[in-house]
Amino acid sequence: MSQGDKPAPPKDGFDLIEYPCDYAFKAMCRSGTMNTAPSQHVQQLVLRHVSHAEIVNLNSNSSRTGKFESVTVTVRLHSRQQLESIYQALADSDDVLMTL
Repeated sequence: MSQGDKPAPPKDGFDLIEYPCDYAFKAMCRSGTMNTAPSQHVQQLVLRHVSHAEIVNLNSNSSRTGKFESVTVTVRLHSRQQLESIYQALADSDDVLMTL
């Protein structure tokens, strides 16, 4: 590497994804505290960035105590920008406690 060359920026795991691809987002929500069901809330957040046709699967599971609900939505992504936008929308929601 010569003096004028800058090192390449570090890569993260998301750089290894080839698009288009199906990607599963998981969101943990508190049950019974929202105006809509947690699965509907997560779906609404995702639909801001993809069409209905791009949602491949949506399922949810309640915790043993019923206090929390885990929502998994699998989406057909076409770019890293979509991936980052959906994660940001989930993170910005006060009703989503955690994402994976």
